Amino acid sequence: MQKIIMPLIIVISLALLIPGVTQPMLSLQADLDRQALLNEGKKIIAQQDLNPAIADIAKHFLSSLQVEGTIRVYDKTRSILKTADDLWQSGFHLVAVLIVTFSLVIPVIKLFLLLLVTLVEHSKSSPLLKVNGFLSKWSMADVFAMGVLIAFLAANATTAKNTIIQFSAELHGGFYWFVAYCLISNLSSQLVHRLVRTA
Repeated sequence: MQKIIMPLIIVISLALLIPGVTQPMLSLQADLDRQALLNEGKKIIAQQDLNPAIADIAKHFLSSLQVEGTIRVYDKTRSILKTADDLWQSGFHLVAVLIVTFSLVIPVIKLFLLLLVTLVEHSKSSPLLKVNGFLSKWSMADVFAMGVLIAFLAANATTAKNTIIQFSAELHGGFYWFVAYCLISNLSSQLVHRLVRTA
């Protein structure tokens, strides 16, 4: 029974990883508050050493403006692979390669090694398990997921009234797929090691 369940769990975790890296994960928006920007302009004029007549004209002009609402100045929705692609296109080749390596290549290799262990080898001293253990130290998938969550919380926490730029963030399906992959992948790794120990 374990010989059927274990490969199935590993395949499920791989199936979760694919949408986890390809589907949108996080949206970040920044809105410019027009009234707050106008108020900041008034403060700057008051702090400048201007001719009193010019300062008075500028002050009256800004006071006469009636502005409301916000302007969206930044709006990006990205998946892991799209983020890596944008970084590559912007010339940040090393960062793009590191993101793809730690969030896609190493996890796929780890899952493939676990699958081979469950189907072929059941030895504690299996070189496949040793390589998997080494790669586990370099796998940053769970750290990456936590980083996205922290960015989400930080963006929403910085929004306050009367600030010129108001940030907001929204999590999308890719984040939940990726977190599910992290949980199922860790579970499958523990189950394979338990299977090998009892074999």
